[in-house]
Amino acid sequence: MVQKLIQHKADITLGYWGIRGLAQPIRFLLIASDISFSEVRFGVLQDGTILDESMEDDDWNRVKFKLEMPFPNLPYLIDSSEANAISISQSNTILRYLARRFDFYGDSDIDRIEIDMLQDEAYDFRNKIIETAYTLGHGYAFAFKQFSSDILPYYLDRFESYLINLKNRDFFVGDRLSLVDFVLYELFWQMTLMVPGSIQDANRPALSSFIRSFEKTPKIANYIKSKNYIEHPINSPWASFT
Repeated sequence: MVQKLIQHKADITLGYWGIRGLAQPIRFLLIASDISFSEVRFGVLQDGTILDESMEDDDWNRVKFKLEMPFPNLPYLIDSSEANAISISQSNTILRYLARRFDFYGDSDIDRIEIDMLQDEAYDFRNKIIETAYTLGHGYAFAFKQFSSDILPYYLDRFESYLINLKNRDFFVGDRLSLVDFVLYELFWQMTLMVPGSIQDANRPALSSFIRSFEKTPKIANYIKSKNYIEHPINSPWASFT
């Protein structure tokens, strides 16, 4: 079974596992756009109960080749607002599509270059997080030690330096929310849990302030309090860091 969160007259459907994962920045962007969207969450029951690892792929395998898209994958997004529905996969492609459609892609070509650059840097960082989080068994302790002592400071210090030099530190590009804020918030928020103390006012004040500012955005704040918000798991339940 899957969990279906159907919104009345919603033109957009987002499909993904019942975790935060790659879909959480997409969810945040859709929420900030103030539009109704439906979700299909795989690997969970309708009440949100996470399925066993051995069962989580079954529903997706039954669905993926029925989707009318060239590269079916999770997450996917279907936008049926036009006569010819748009069906796409790949999280970054989905984010850029939605950012263009709902005006979260900056106000100039320079803004868009910065957004693209930061998005790529963020996903380099995310790949290191995932590599660590999905290191299983006894190897996780060593991987986590290397990550927290070397990899994490390398990325967080560069993002801190970038943000602290901006006039408006509530946003990474310009004076309003853009695509990359949704991506970076999710990674920074995860790091406060994965490596406690890594982002605080005492050591990375700009990033710490950015997290608080993002969470105070009215639409985001309301979503975090809603029943459809996923607090955990961040990654698949069988990962070393969930």
